[in-house]
Amino acid sequence: MEEVIVIVGGGLAAVSCASALRAAGHGGGITVVAQEAECYDRPPLSKAFQLDGDVEKIRLRLDRAPAVDWLRGTRAESIDTSRGEVVLAGGRRLAYGRLVIATGAVARTLPGLEVAPFPVLTLRTIEEAQRIRSLLAARPAVLVIGGGVIGLELAATARRLGAQVTLVEAAPRLMSRNAPPALSELLAAEHRRMGVDVRLGASFAGCHDGKIVLRDGTRWSGDLAIVGIGVRADDELARAAGIACDDGVFVDGHGRTTCPGIYAVGDVTRQRNPLSGRFERIETWSNARDQATAVARAMMDPCAPAYAGVPWYWTEQYELNVQVAGLPVGSECIVRGDPLSGSFSLVQMESGRLVGAACVNSARDFAALRRLIGEGASPPPEALADPATDLRKAPFSTPRGFAPARPASDPPSSRAASARSGARGPGS
Repeated sequence: MEEVIVIVGGGLAAVSCASALRAAGHGGGITVVAQEAECYDRPPLSKAFQLDGDVEKIRLRLDRAPAVDWLRGTRAESIDTSRGEVVLAGGRRLAYGRLVIATGAVARTLPGLEVAPFPVLTLRTIEEAQRIRSLLAARPAVLVIGGGVIGLELAATARRLGAQVTLVEAAPRLMSRNAPPALSELLAAEHRRMGVDVRLGASFAGCHDGKIVLRDGTRWSGDLAIVGIGVRADDELARAAGIACDDGVFVDGHGRTTCPGIYAVGDVTRQRNPLSGRFERIETWSNARDQATAVARAMMDPCAPAYAGVPWYWTEQYELNVQVAGLPVGSECIVRGDPLSGSFSLVQMESGRLVGAACVNSARDFAALRRLIGEGASPPPEALADPATDLRKAPFSTPRGFAPARPASDPPSSRAASARSGARGPGS
């Protein structure tokens, strides 16, 4: 009999892993332990789902993973590595031959907001999305705290639904972690043009007399506050089991953790970025799907290639379709096309090599640029800057012996990482 593989988590990474295990020929049992009752896609929660509320459109296709035992609405309490078992709420034990941790991430919160006299919400689950949708129907005055992708998408959706929106971001620009400065400026200008009160360098200080107070003394009062300040890895199960973690489970290119027989995929992982060489959490839909698929194949075939996909994401705000791949900033930024036309690309170069691209309403360029980033291409800057250059056909050189950047060392030992994780605390 083939071994039983248990997957803990019910999001895209878990479903993709289960599907890929079956496609790769695993004939043994697969059990998925999902804390939420629904298995659904998260990106629409801040966009299309707010408009139509259609749960059917965002449900993940479980039929692509045949003969899987889905334990939905079930919480995994702990991992007993000595016995090879997952302990569920209520005491039931599931034996596993191999285990995949796909527990994802949880939204960060702001202490002090719990005393606000109006609803204060985060957006990570379908229940939170449904509550936000019901509140937006009244066209409220909304404060969005956080100028990352989720905050900006919610601000755009709320404006589309007729809400009055104020958006505050502690950093000096929007999406400072994952977008080039020129893109940040474009997004800020577009949100302001659409009626959003965008305030940069404005951070939350507390609540007083029923109002939210910012550090510059500004006070805000309205109907709803939404906190979108990022997520932390839901790695408590792994940490408690002695697996190396530091706001994310350390994995290698095959998804292996520091505990034999246990793998991790998706937002919960801290994996090597093939471009920077650093161990990072890559919180994107594409990474959750592609990494999980690659890890499942490697579980079935020890000779399968390590996962080294170029990180990329997309966001839709008003009439802007933004796609970003690779590193958000390089030593040289090349503008391809005319930003005033509404369709252009910002291309990042480092030491003559293409390392990143941000494309606005330019899907064709993005597909070619993402491929070239993965190939380590070194296109002439003048060719990149010329919109007449067909990036799909141009013969750009690749450095001899090019391979994705490798980290200086393997993930830290379980003991060292666990100590550091414990000292810092989850999500710090």
